[in-house]
Amino acid sequence: MTFRLMPGTGLVLPANAGILRFGMTEHAAQWTASTLADIRAGGWMCGAHWTFFFIHCDILVTAYACTACIDQTMGHLIIERTERVPDRAADVPVDFGDFDLFGYPIHELTEVLDPSERKLLLSADVNPQSTHYLSAVRLDACESDRR
Repeated sequence: MTFRLMPGTGLVLPANAGILRFGMTEHAAQWTASTLADIRAGGWMCGAHWTFFFIHCDILVTAYACTACIDQTMGHLIIERTERVPDRAADVPVDFGDFDLFGYPIHELTEVLDPSERKLLLSADVNPQSTHYLSAVRLDACESDRR
């Protein structure tokens, strides 16, 4: 039972629930995610055509299409811990390559990730020496400035 980040493609869901792929319609993305968890749709996000989220164990996933996303298809994913300042590994791994991004303290992740991977996955405000665990990552396929 692992989430797997696939930059440029999307997010593989645990338990063979499917893949949230960039370019999916809102309906298709919700349908895929609903095989894993209850969907909460209709929330408001500034600059978004549509958005929905779901929680699986201690992981919150938000999917949305911003105003710059082609044909209003999914262009953004935010994967977060439900705990804002985590001091332990997540219950469900969130893998990127061979690493569980929510399974090790930030200072250990920054030692093993390439600089390009750090730029892709870690926000600018993350302290690379922190002993806390990562609380969120995002994937963007849309070229908007919504970071």
